[in-house]
Amino acid sequence: MFILVKYGNNETLLCNPSCTIVNLLTSIKRRSGFGQTDLVVDIADETGLVKELDTHKSEHASNHLESHATYVLVSKEIQREDSLDARATPLPPQFSYKPLLDKFEDYFPNFSIRSAEVQKPLKSRSRVGKSPSPAGRYTTTRQGGKKTPSGKVTSKRK
Repeated sequence: MFILVKYGNNETLLCNPSCTIVNLLTSIKRRSGFGQTDLVVDIADETGLVKELDTHKSEHASNHLESHATYVLVSKEIQREDSLDARATPLPPQFSYKPLLDKFEDYFPNFSIRSAEVQKPLKSRSRVGKSPSPAGRYTTTRQGGKKTPSGKVTSKRK
């Protein structure tokens, strides 16, 4: 398994993604000449979709990347938004991405850099006031009576 990473003046790195993501990104950064900088790097596919690998650093890279695919090296920067109100709830950081491939639009005409929208996990419905098991529900007994919520059996008298 291998991937190709384009950067600079149409230079290409051949990389083996059969490792953890932190090792792959460190290797790409060092081999592309950005190893001694504080630049945060990531990769985007040929359409410009950023893989955001740094959010999965301890996972296996081959789980997130397609074999034999070509990727573009991008830099990731936090956009600073100063809030006027100090008491306001801080928003999650917004990132901007910049391709590190010169003339990327010539090589990839459909390249439009973007990040995948992170879907928020769905909240589970809480069962307020309801018992999670049938044991807490009203049931009928063999004598024809009904159980009350306290567990007592009542029966009709004729």
